[in-house]
Amino acid sequence: MGIRHKYRIANQRIEIDTEFPDSLSGVLPGFVHFHDSANDNEPLIQLSEEFESEETAFLSEDVGNKVIHTFSLEEDACRLSKNGNRYLFTIEEKGGAASSEFAMEIGSPNIRFRVTPESGKGSIALPNPVHLKFSLWMALAFTGIPRKFSALHSSVIIYNNSAVLFLGESGTGKSTHTRLWLNHIKGSRLLNDDSPVLSIEDGEPVVHGSPWSGKGQVYINESYPVKAVVRIKQHPCNKLQKLNTLESFGALYPSFPPAFLKDNFFEGHICEIISKVISTTPVFLLHCLPDREAAEMVKETLYK
Repeated sequence: MGIRHKYRIANQRIEIDTEFPDSLSGVLPGFVHFHDSANDNEPLIQLSEEFESEETAFLSEDVGNKVIHTFSLEEDACRLSKNGNRYLFTIEEKGGAASSEFAMEIGSPNIRFRVTPESGKGSIALPNPVHLKFSLWMALAFTGIPRKFSALHSSVIIYNNSAVLFLGESGTGKSTHTRLWLNHIKGSRLLNDDSPVLSIEDGEPVVHGSPWSGKGQVYINESYPVKAVVRIKQHPCNKLQKLNTLESFGALYPSFPPAFLKDNFFEGHICEIISKVISTTPVFLLHCLPDREAAEMVKETLYK
């Protein structure tokens, strides 16, 4: 019998059942802050090692699987494919050896996974930490998006007991801008620097800390109502523009998990999440320099 690890992320219970000889804390350090051994609610995700025998055919490449999206994780190849309501997410290490495989089915909390001996050490197949952490991120998106919550590429500041989500492509200055808040806006805190979880609760957007926080490694298990959403663009001067409905939709759309935007079923649910956000929450476009005045301008506008 495997070891059962229980977590609570975005107010959702997640279980990982494995035969790994050691605690997952060494492989998934961020998850330690979300451990919840007393949580006995119905799990959103129940991740179990090894596939059932009847799933063998689904894993074959010649059973009509449709590839939804392929992309790279560092130097390794990722693929999300589907066959009806069943989805398969795989990561192949550079050189072609399959490192991990996750089989998922719409409407089911049970996700089966396996790691191949090639990615292990000795006779025991241990997970690649980067692969396992990212695969769990994909699993959360798979099970969460139809239930109106999803990870979001964002850096989040907490101020006055509410959250401001800063969006933007990698390298546009999200983390730089949130550091300006931390340095110059008294009372501000960083909730997450890369991938918080956004949910719709009682019709209102709520943002949660998560075990996925990029280089910032900020793992805070707290939740806050969303005050505003701000998409950042570098510019030679500071200007904050409130967006209309169509512009707001376009500002949020690219920050959701790209692989699931390629699938009609998940894209439809993502669009519903965005519609709920923009119907209740202001969305802005910030043209800015990396300076104190930009942070103070946003703060004064949102919290005047």
